[in-house]
Amino acid sequence: MQSTTSALSAKFFYRKPLLVGEPKPVFGLAPSDPDRPDQESHFKTVKDARGQNHSLSEAGFVLLEHETAVSDFYNDGHVAEIYYPEMQALAQQETGADKVFVMSHITRNEADAALGKRLGAHRLVHNDFTPNFESTIAPLLENIEQTPSRIAVYNLWRRFDADGLDAPFAVCDSRSVAVPELVPTDLHNYGSGEGFAVEIYQSCFSEQHQWYFYPKMMRHEVLMFKTYDSAEQPLARLMTRIMKRVPRPPEKVLKPGQFACSFKSWAN
Repeated sequence: MQSTTSALSAKFFYRKPLLVGEPKPVFGLAPSDPDRPDQESHFKTVKDARGQNHSLSEAGFVLLEHETAVSDFYNDGHVAEIYYPEMQALAQQETGADKVFVMSHITRNEADAALGKRLGAHRLVHNDFTPNFESTIAPLLENIEQTPSRIAVYNLWRRFDADGLDAPFAVCDSRSVAVPELVPTDLHNYGSGEGFAVEIYQSCFSEQHQWYFYPKMMRHEVLMFKTYDSAEQPLARLMTRIMKRVPRPPEKVLKPGQFACSFKSWAN
């Protein structure tokens, strides 16, 4: 990976186009082939998004400032008690939604991932949901008095390492993504060993994809991006994303505690 003052040149892992007669891809039912013959790598320029005016309604992502009262993001009870209400309020503030519901959160740590203790960075270009997400959440809507006219899902991503260098998060301007590039994929056991099934999008390579990242994100910053919107079908504002590693200077040693929390909420 090479870098300049305003951009990185990074390797992205895309899904190879489906062959004629090839079945729909599936994750989660069996271990994946570590050689990943279904993927291909491409170098793409990743632009520095700081100082640019991105928005949820256009590019599909925005960087927010938010101080949190959470002291230990490894404490799931602490996160549920304090952070969930914080993110509900933030999502409602940014979207103007009538109601905001928390779906889940994931805390990632590259050092722990190397030891098999925790999830690390996800390096496959993808989007969490497809239009079929509507059927996935249908049972949840049965408990709501009034059927919402619009549902959108947002991911709120915050990092907590000291220097913000390891595995920065790259987001793709949704206006540069086209539906024919997307590969519907069934993901089983989403969320845990006995989780539910959901359909996600992998993405084939496109020269048109415009990638961005926020270098050296700090603890008081939150990257908010949209992964589903019932009012944007067929997904005119789709976003794919990937997490990439930035080379560390020799004096920077990866330490426990360099991690990020990915938090999903949906609003109506």
